[in-house]
Amino acid sequence: MKIKPKTAKATGIVLVIVLAAVILAYCFGFSSTRSAVRIGYIGSEGWSSWSASYVKLHGTMKKVLHPDGDTLSISTETESGSISIEVKDKDGNRIFEEENIGTADFQIDVSGKVEVRIEADNHKGGFDIH
Repeated sequence: MKIKPKTAKATGIVLVIVLAAVILAYCFGFSSTRSAVRIGYIGSEGWSSWSASYVKLHGTMKKVLHPDGDTLSISTETESGSISIEVKDKDGNRIFEEENIGTADFQIDVSGKVEVRIEADNHKGGFDIH
């Protein structure tokens, strides 16, 4: 069975559109990236917020957020393990970094979009960033 040229061309166009949509979703913060093990993970991701609770989180996750105002609120809950959070501004400058966070709340002054990086080591608990 031969593939018709029109079918091959249409398939190629669809693949390019899907790839472009995935790249745009990442660039504009519609999705997080991760290299992490997540067990019992229940999360919510939005344009300006990111939250999750879980039984175990181990590894790294990143997400671009577009805060509604000029303040970013970060809350963590730690039952066991450790969690570290780093926030960079749109120019890549580190504006917040906290390691081995217990249960805590932080307020960060921001302007424009930020990239949030979470590093967890067998962390049980959760986080809420908005």
